[in-house]
Amino acid sequence: MPYRPRSTLEQWRILQAVVDAGGYAQAAELLSKSQSSLNHAVAKLQTQLGVELLEVRGRKAYLTEA
Repeated sequence: MPYRPRSTLEQWRILQAVVDAGGYAQAAELLSKSQSSLNHAVAKLQTQLGVELLEVRGRKAYLTEA
């Protein structure tokens, strides 16, 4: 069985913040983190799970059906 890194609670918290805030910029401000670090955490989570979790349209982020 291939090795799959585990997702972290921090990645899930960041995903929740992005969804609740409606985008990366607002979530970054709420969490006092950079947009880049949030984007990286969500991208890594999506890679680990093998699914696209967010769809970004303009400045808004929406959950996918996954």
